[in-house]
Amino acid sequence: MKLKFRTSKVYNKRLYPDLTEENFELIQLNAKNFLKRYSKEIEKIVRLLPKVTGRKWPEIEGKEIEVYFVYWNITPFSHPLTLNVKKELLNMLVCLTHELGHHLFKYSCVSKGEHKLINDWTEEIFKKLKIDTGDRIEKLREISER
Repeated sequence: MKLKFRTSKVYNKRLYPDLTEENFELIQLNAKNFLKRYSKEIEKIVRLLPKVTGRKWPEIEGKEIEVYFVYWNITPFSHPLTLNVKKELLNMLVCLTHELGHHLFKYSCVSKGEHKLINDWTEEIFKKLKIDTGDRIEKLREISER
């Protein structure tokens, strides 16, 4: 499985009709910084998720998942995988990992218990990568397990 990262002005304008050129440039800059900083870790996460979870990437996904970077006023979501850009790059990586976990449920809505499971997977991935997430996963749990 590979991830294809996109910064689509059309997609952003659909979500934020008042999007300015300056904000779109900021999306592109933050996306570029994120990928520059975490591209190796992202590849590892994509390989680790099936191992940690015991699940396969759904065949419906094909060989790649598109990830859209958008303005930062939304909560990320998994279908289509939409990641809000932030200056806090590690938080983006935690959110990306969580949203990828949703893809292992083959497009079904997940329950609170399954959200907890996805967060457990996310925590385990970061332990395997030896990346200290601070309180980011706990904050993710607070938001996603409500």
